[in-house]
Amino acid sequence: MWGHQLTRLFSLSHRLLKKRFKHPVPLWPLNVRKTLPGLARWHNTASESRNCAWQLKDDHLEVNYGGTLMRFDYVWLRDHCRSASCYNTKTNQRSLDTASVDLDIRPKTIRVNETTLFVTWPDGHVTRYGLEWLLKNSYEGQKRQVMHPRILWNAQIYQEAQVPSVDCQSFLESNEGLKEFLRNFLLYGMAFVENVPPTKEDTEILAERISLIRETIYGRMWYFTSDFSRGDTAYTKLALDRHTDTTYFQEPCGIQVFHCLRHEGTGGRTLLVDGFYAAEQVLQQAPEDFDLLAKVPLKHEYIENVGTCHNHMIGVGPVLNVYPWNNELYLIRYNNYDRAVINTVPYDIVRRWYAAHRTLTAELRRPENELWVKLKPGKALFVDNWRVLHGRESFTGYRQLCGCYLTRDDVLNTARFLGLQA
Repeated sequence: MWGHQLTRLFSLSHRLLKKRFKHPVPLWPLNVRKTLPGLARWHNTASESRNCAWQLKDDHLEVNYGGTLMRFDYVWLRDHCRSASCYNTKTNQRSLDTASVDLDIRPKTIRVNETTLFVTWPDGHVTRYGLEWLLKNSYEGQKRQVMHPRILWNAQIYQEAQVPSVDCQSFLESNEGLKEFLRNFLLYGMAFVENVPPTKEDTEILAERISLIRETIYGRMWYFTSDFSRGDTAYTKLALDRHTDTTYFQEPCGIQVFHCLRHEGTGGRTLLVDGFYAAEQVLQQAPEDFDLLAKVPLKHEYIENVGTCHNHMIGVGPVLNVYPWNNELYLIRYNNYDRAVINTVPYDIVRRWYAAHRTLTAELRRPENELWVKLKPGKALFVDNWRVLHGRESFTGYRQLCGCYLTRDDVLNTARFLGLQA
């Protein structure tokens, strides 16, 4: 099953990158080992594994290694020196004062062997770069890499994957259980933990296993019924359309935890939609709409005056947020309830934005993209609020939920500590 999933992961992830990808320039069949700096000639070093060619330009160094043509600014090369005088390997922090580097600096000599590039600077300082390190950290290398491997899904894809829930005891007491949970969460943007005692206190213990709890205007652990104790539609029995939470924060909350402690009535199923899957469909079918949704900044706003709660929150950002170097989507900010007045773009772009928003909304509302689940006592749901939209159908009777928001940085930190790419 996992082989099938990983095949899908790489095919879907790289589709997002292919629009910005350019084929690498092939290696020139040169065998020159040394030449004077500054000559426009390619230098080549033979290797059993990868061939490497390099050339000094007026303001940068070109290196062709592993089938990738890379360009490195000379100031960048000096700034990223990892020698003992420039970089503290104990703290993994830079020691070099970047502002002291001459902006017109140029290498005195260059030498390359099978694994390493050696740069001698005018003051005699020598910098060594591993060729694999350069490949990984070059702009050209980063364009081809996926920051966060994912499996994009609609309802059928997710159901066929049969993603397992993790038992609460395994989640809390073993790194293996925690790692399985985080692997599922990172790939699908959501994951379940089973056999959780149905109390707010036990849900809090569960959440703290992977992250600090992010305290917000809703408190540390929220606990609500349909009593409209807060000025939010969530505190009613009404249906909620698909959305992401806290779009009115400058940095929306990263992860949301839901645990239904009690429900005596009907309805109330939870709706989950992979926003990244929908955005991928837009990218493939209407790339100009995708680009517009990724560029137009919008305001989202939350105004509350209920009881002792008085809040006015404003967050600004586009609906789709992408890394500029590889066009990889990392955050969707979609909430029609909390979108404020559109006054951040001129009139001639507004109509185009509405059309693009309609295209995305149509994808998000396709029935085949909707995953409906019934939250029950003992089954906690973790949702990536930067990716997966949630909603609910209306319900009757008494329904009691608890949950919290988690800091995204801490969740990803835990994942990396366990050896996962995050």
